[in-house]
Amino acid sequence: MRPVLSQSEYIHIKGAREHNLKNVELRIPRNKLVVITGVSGSGKSSLAFDTLYAEGHRKYVESLSTQARQAMDQLKRPDVDFIHGLSPVLAIEQRASNASPRSTVATVTEIADYARLLWVIRGEQRCPKDGGIIQRQTLDGAVDQTLQLPERSRAMILAPYMKAKPAELREELPRLRQKGFQRVRINGEIVDVDDPQAASKGRQALQMDIVVDRLVIGPDQRSRLADSLELAFSEGKDRAIVLYQENRDAEWAELPLSRNFSCSECGTVYEPITPRHFSFNTAEGSCPECGGLGETRRFLDELVVPDPDKSVKNGALKPLRIGGKQLIIRHNAMLRQLAEQLPFDPTTPWKDLSDETKEQLLHGVPDREFEFKLTRRKTKPAPTKFEGIIPLLTKAARETKSDGYRARLMTYQTEQDCPCCHGHRFSPRSANVYVDGVSLPEFLAMDIEKAYAFISGLDKAGSEVSTYGEVIEGVEFRLRFLKEVGLDYLTLNRGYSTLSGGESQRVRLATQLGMSLMGVVYVLDEPSIGLHAKDNKKLVQTLKDLRDTGNSVVVVEHDEEMMRAADHLIEIGPGAGLYGGEVLYEGKPDNCTASTERERSTGAYLSGVERLAKLAKDLEPSEKWIRIKEASHHNLKGVTAEIPVGLLTCVTGVSGSGKSTLVNGILAKAAARKLNRSKDIPGAHKGIEGLEYFERVVRVSQEPIGQSPRSNPATYTKLFDALRDLYTKVPLSRTRGYKAGRFSFNARGGRCERCQGQGAIKLDMLFMSDAYVECPSCNGKRYNRETLEAKYAGLSIAEALDLSVDEACEKFKNVPRIIEKLNTLEQVGLGYLKLGQAANTLSGGEAQRLKLSLELSKRNSGKNLYILDEPTTGLHWADIQRLSDLLFRLRDQGNTVVVIEHQLDFIRLADWAIDLGPGGGSRGGEIVYSGPVQRMVDYERSETGLAMRS
Repeated sequence: MRPVLSQSEYIHIKGAREHNLKNVELRIPRNKLVVITGVSGSGKSSLAFDTLYAEGHRKYVESLSTQARQAMDQLKRPDVDFIHGLSPVLAIEQRASNASPRSTVATVTEIADYARLLWVIRGEQRCPKDGGIIQRQTLDGAVDQTLQLPERSRAMILAPYMKAKPAELREELPRLRQKGFQRVRINGEIVDVDDPQAASKGRQALQMDIVVDRLVIGPDQRSRLADSLELAFSEGKDRAIVLYQENRDAEWAELPLSRNFSCSECGTVYEPITPRHFSFNTAEGSCPECGGLGETRRFLDELVVPDPDKSVKNGALKPLRIGGKQLIIRHNAMLRQLAEQLPFDPTTPWKDLSDETKEQLLHGVPDREFEFKLTRRKTKPAPTKFEGIIPLLTKAARETKSDGYRARLMTYQTEQDCPCCHGHRFSPRSANVYVDGVSLPEFLAMDIEKAYAFISGLDKAGSEVSTYGEVIEGVEFRLRFLKEVGLDYLTLNRGYSTLSGGESQRVRLATQLGMSLMGVVYVLDEPSIGLHAKDNKKLVQTLKDLRDTGNSVVVVEHDEEMMRAADHLIEIGPGAGLYGGEVLYEGKPDNCTASTERERSTGAYLSGVERLAKLAKDLEPSEKWIRIKEASHHNLKGVTAEIPVGLLTCVTGVSGSGKSTLVNGILAKAAARKLNRSKDIPGAHKGIEGLEYFERVVRVSQEPIGQSPRSNPATYTKLFDALRDLYTKVPLSRTRGYKAGRFSFNARGGRCERCQGQGAIKLDMLFMSDAYVECPSCNGKRYNRETLEAKYAGLSIAEALDLSVDEACEKFKNVPRIIEKLNTLEQVGLGYLKLGQAANTLSGGEAQRLKLSLELSKRNSGKNLYILDEPTTGLHWADIQRLSDLLFRLRDQGNTVVVIEHQLDFIRLADWAIDLGPGGGSRGGEIVYSGPVQRMVDYERSETGLAMRS
């Protein structure tokens, strides 16, 4: 019997009907850890995000000004009777909202903001040129520095005055005469202020310095020197120049001086350091070469010569074969003349040319001049240096006015670390400020564990600035929260867009912890994604801490440990789509465990009555292996990994141990480059053996299949093409002459023109993320009225797209082309998805299974290499069982399946396991176990084995 709670103790949801929810009524306890679970598509996210969070967001909008509400009032209200007892709601979802390439872990968590202040307050500034200390110069210091010049040197004291056009300088000279100055230096030439030729030529801006005094360096000149420098500082706005000559035959040299900041060694003057100097998003702090991105696009030798079996004459240098006809002719003439003058044989395959010739062709010959006749003129060409093919292409990409040519050249480029800042993004000035011997780029390059140790070791009383201790605590708190959510292996400069869904969610969770809010309802979407069982306890404790500070935490989750730790468990089901949307269980997790009714599948699995089963037979490794030799990319420590061909292999390990680097960064890219002719460049390794056993590689990642409502499962799987062909054959279409294009919402004619076939209109929310609202003209159907009049089996094309996969299987069972693709969607557990569901509403796990279904619909030769990245993401045990059956069926057809995975029950089913570790980040990168899964539990160094043992 459900306990009766007072109004202040629960959030009362009544009549929730959003998506597939069937008039759900719930009382969610406040200030508790509540987990919502159920099979995929049962309605968990509809309840948590589309109802609970959406209503909280709507009430927040109502609190804004009238002007702000005018743009937002169009947002759809969730289909629910009422929600009482709702506090402010914050949603932390898997998908980051269009993360900028400039966003990093440090910037998102505000660590970078505090670190900027820390380096301004405590930093020791050094000169980028010679490492000298940069400090504020006093008048006495300037005098002492000048007196250190060779004794008896002739010197002139100058005051930098102004830089302007000659006409302005001529107007200023009489004023300087009135002040008593007799000489000036204009663009390096000393002239008299009364000289009529002074500043008389040209229109370019000229630099004018006042000659304050002329003297001979010596100890007896100290008083005169001090007076002259003081006057120079006054006229030069705290800057002065000492122009000196050691003897009459020596060159004049300059010693710049400043009462602001200058180098103690070379005297170079610098502006005062500010927090802007420690942001790579500002002109002061960013690298001048890459603009603060840390990367530049550069041509790569391997991409410029994609096929080394070809000769130069036959097109080995492929980018020279693109562009206009005249450009190609010009490039061919240049290559012919190079072959004669270097010389080399242009008919020899590229791989057989000497290394010296390859280097000269690609990167130039700096110590020789060539004569290139590239035009029809009869005059003899002037000798010129040959820069090299890659510098030539770089210049062409920079200077061309053709966007198409530039885009084609970009296919031969790749993002590489900036040669100026080497990837750390900061300017030389910013990178040479040190706190306890550590620069800000070096600090941001640390993983969170090391960064926490460094910050904790700083003396909080080590500065006269009163806020210094608070700044250190601000960094320390945020680093500790990141450790608590199991992200201690991440580096602070890691790009936010490169994080997995679970990692980005936990980064934002740590940010919320740092805010110390109370009375908030937090809604999270599977925060355990990508988290090893070892780190799960940290995450659970973090959510409990969030609860204990006076917040309500609602988590959509499939993880067993999270469910057992919950104060309140809600199961939605019993099936997906139309077969779900009901509350199967609500109460303590222990009571759900005791319930083993079939329709309550969560209780059956938690209690152990139901378990994942391997329905395929066990197979032993054959003599065929994939061997990745001496992989050293990112944190991998020169490991050699062996993967059996024809088996299902799980690559496991704690978060950050190097799994994705080994599989996605090296194996997948190298295989795609060899088998699929991809241009991806794999990470550092010494070679891969065994790829000759495969015809192609299939990479199935969790990347979204589209960013707008225009993309959907039907279009992605090419099912929509078959549907459109079918609708052209109905009687009305034949009468009116409708072609397949009429039923496309991407082309004019049949689509609704108000929303241009999207079914939704994009709202620019100004200071918030863009939102989509249903088109009022077509009511979300995408098509105009005439197109919707064509029907098959009583359904218009819009109604067909509104069917779930299961419903469509019944409607189109007599259409072979359609039913074949529908069956593959059903096989991967997506029978609940609607054919026209917008791609930007799919979870990462759904997107991955959609890609897998597309591959299954293709002809299978049995010689494919399948690489999957955590395919169990977002899946209930019942769904994982279907997925494992599918993957083993692929294996039994002769294919090789490599899976990155954390789900222990799935790992137990695998044929082979490779466990990386023992830790994350710099503490990982080793293979701690490789062999049959069953034996992994006996290895103490294997954290995965220990977790499977418990």
